[in-house]
Amino acid sequence: MDVILTHLAGALGNLTSPTMLLVLLAGVSFGIVLGALPGFGSSQSLALLFPLTFAMPTDHAIVFFLAIYSAAEYGGSIPAILIRTPGTPAQAVTVIEGYELARKGFANKALKISLFSGVIGGLTSTIIFILSGTTLALIALQFGPGEMFALGIFGLSIIGSFFGRDPARGFLATGIGLLLATVGSSGFGGMRFTFEQAYLSEGLPLVVVIIAFLAGPEAFRLLVEHRKTVEPKKSVLESRQEREKDRVTRADARRLVPTWIRCSLIGTGIGAIPGAGASVGSLIAYSEEKRWSKRGKEFGTGVEEGLAAPETANNAVVAGTLVPSLTLGIPGSGAAAILLSVLISKGVVPGPLLFRNEPLLITTIFVGLLFVNFWLLVIGIFFTRAFALVAKVPRRILGPFVMLLIILGTYAYNTYPAHVVMVLILSLVAYWFHKIEVPVVPIVLAFVMGPIVEENLSRALTIHAGDILVVLTRPITLVILALAIITATYSVIAHRRSLKEGHEERVEEE
Repeated sequence: MDVILTHLAGALGNLTSPTMLLVLLAGVSFGIVLGALPGFGSSQSLALLFPLTFAMPTDHAIVFFLAIYSAAEYGGSIPAILIRTPGTPAQAVTVIEGYELARKGFANKALKISLFSGVIGGLTSTIIFILSGTTLALIALQFGPGEMFALGIFGLSIIGSFFGRDPARGFLATGIGLLLATVGSSGFGGMRFTFEQAYLSEGLPLVVVIIAFLAGPEAFRLLVEHRKTVEPKKSVLESRQEREKDRVTRADARRLVPTWIRCSLIGTGIGAIPGAGASVGSLIAYSEEKRWSKRGKEFGTGVEEGLAAPETANNAVVAGTLVPSLTLGIPGSGAAAILLSVLISKGVVPGPLLFRNEPLLITTIFVGLLFVNFWLLVIGIFFTRAFALVAKVPRRILGPFVMLLIILGTYAYNTYPAHVVMVLILSLVAYWFHKIEVPVVPIVLAFVMGPIVEENLSRALTIHAGDILVVLTRPITLVILALAIITATYSVIAHRRSLKEGHEERVEEE
């Protein structure tokens, strides 16, 4: 804290220079655009633009990348809300409430909530980072492979418990996601479920699964169910009333304050754990908000708190990820690993001595995150109304457009025709799941969590010579696994209780 106050004037001078302001503006703009591309998350965005940092000074390069990182997390919410196509894996949770709000005609409101939540999460986590970065790093250091395995199991218990009409369907979808995650090379050695097909040897790409199970069913639904529909014309009065509802009011903001506080803390804490990332942060934030919110039973129908929770956590993870990255030299995510690569390429060595050796750079990074979120807010507000126009496109036109975007986006990912075939087949399967009311979001989330569970279990067993009892009986691991069991048990009991209450109400009515 003293280091930051001492070098605050120098950092402000760096960040207000014309070239740095241009770098910030370019980074936020690039991040929003690239983050909005399906499957093109923050890691891919940073990797693509890495060569641009070669000609930049160290402080310009790291601030440029921080701007891209933060903006990409917001950019991914734009297609997730408007066309049910998440730009990043973390936005798979955003789809649940954001798209439902857009379908109700509140696309502008949903985008604004996403923007405000992301900015508040980013600012809050930055301030927490400034005040207690070293302490958080020491806590995060206690999480080894065994603890990450337990955290993955906890995530799976949340997915199965709360993402579906009932726990049975939720855990069925979770199992399907885990099954798909096992295709290809095993973390323990050998190949699984490839059926001697070369295109399956690398497994199912994450981009293919995200597009197929989230965007694909919606594209087929638009094509099949809206091919003959004509959008009704609305009167001037109706249009004015809709515009009034399609904005974030002061009452909305006051109601979302507890959500922003809770999920900022969750996102910062998850970000500080090496390897967890935004996907885990958004998942846990959503489930906890569903648990604490007075409107928890309405989640899944377009509830503002349910949209604000994952979006707040997504951006809070950005600053949280810097805790182990800068203080310990341990990247908290793929994007953080690229950020460390920038520092190392400039001759800066991350670690405990970084705060002593490069105090001005550290202060510039901290204060730069505040500037990044300010520019993200300005640009987001300016363009939100333009983004929201996508929701006004008639669905009979939007259907073919979304299908074309799915095909082109999938092919552009790796220019591999087999991926397009995979997406189309899995999209049909997902459309059928939608018809029989099997939720598809848990499939995607479980697919993301599967490798985290498997890889960390493999590492933990390697470290402890294959003794599974040692892995499972570490204190933090035990606590997290106990929480997973309690979560799953609670969801089953709560569902049975709600069924019983519903049955009793029907009997009384009769």
